[in-house]
Amino acid sequence: MQNRLKKLRLEKRLTLADVQAKTNIDFKILENFEKGLENGIPNSLAIWQKLANFLEVPIEYLMGLNDDSKTLTVNDLNPAKEDAYERITDMLCEDEDDEDE
Repeated sequence: MQNRLKKLRLEKRLTLADVQAKTNIDFKILENFEKGLENGIPNSLAIWQKLANFLEVPIEYLMGLNDDSKTLTVNDLNPAKEDAYERITDMLCEDEDDEDE
């Protein structure tokens, strides 16, 4: 299983320096991530998430864990699923408000 960081970076015609400038992730860390040497780097999951957000792909796809490159958002849901999503998030917000009291 190989991550897709370098592949996606090159597809977007970005250099490591470009990614470093946009994400504020140390250049050497980026190099290590591209080489698959991220084990032992503190906060590596947070770094993967930051890179996935920057490259606009799911973290699992970037890490090479699956082949689904599409990130779903609420806007991608059909009206019935969007309504269900809104009701669930409303209920969760109500639960948080109840806990605060």
